[in-house]
Amino acid sequence: MSYKCWRILIVEEQCSLHSRISRTLNELGCRALTPVRSFRELLSVTQYSHEPFERFDLMLINANVLAATGIDALRFFQSNAQIRHGVIYDGQRGQARAAMIYASQRRQLSLIRTPDRQTLGPLLEQFDV
Repeated sequence: MSYKCWRILIVEEQCSLHSRISRTLNELGCRALTPVRSFRELLSVTQYSHEPFERFDLMLINANVLAATGIDALRFFQSNAQIRHGVIYDGQRGQARAAMIYASQRRQLSLIRTPDRQTLGPLLEQFDV
């Protein structure tokens, strides 16, 4: 399945940054975007959903959302089967190129500096293989 058909979850508190990420994903051809503004909403959508088998192909999450809750990103990702791939963006600790944090046969978690077109485009292509 092409990444352009993926269901993508964007976890971002700031409306302006969320809009910029959505615009970037739209430019890359992605249309099924679900906005989430807090970790509590993320849990409602993934773990407490009315649709227990609802799955997301990709989750883009701001590292600050995770840091504010004290949640270990890797542990959260590994225990949440409803998210296939994850990307954490962190302007301070992220690298210019995506750094793999976790990979299994079917799932990957990466860390990037900014969720821009130059970073997300190649990363989505890599996930899509």
